Amino acid sequence: MSIQIEQNKIIFIRNFNATADQIFNAYTEQALFEQWFHPKGAITEVYTFNVQTEGNAFFAIRGPQGTSYTVTNYNDVQRPILIDYYDYFADQDGNIDKTMAGMHNTIHIKDNKDGTTTIKSIAELPDAEAAQQLLDMGVEEGMDGTFDNLEALVKTF
Repeated sequence: MSIQIEQNKIIFIRNFNATADQIFNAYTEQALFEQWFHPKGAITEVYTFNVQTEGNAFFAIRGPQGTSYTVTNYNDVQRPILIDYYDYFADQDGNIDKTMAGMHNTIHIKDNKDGTTTIKSIAELPDAEAAQQLLDMGVEEGMDGTFDNLEALVKTF
């Protein structure tokens, strides 16, 4: 995985041995999403999962250091090339944590026409300070482990 920092944006890029449809399904089908969307050593528990334009999701990631809750609001979902959404830290009841910056995420899924697919995930935060806060919290390591989980999942297809 490569990572680029551009002021308030954190950009993750990784290639997968899978089709664009398989990658898209992993992001948009609850049973698949729960299998990979978490760092190593954690699990994902989904409460609401409606991945479509103007849809939403609410889920928990439970790991050794505790549980984090996320609320996601989908702006634009285009099979199999784009998932655009905002996500926010939340409490266990799904109330957004106003003390933490929300994040605009854009997932670009590119079919390379050779059996591989590239994900370009852009996390846009309100400012460079918020992006640095996320980096300091270990987002790079977490995303790398999460993408390792996705790689393992698509090998089972």
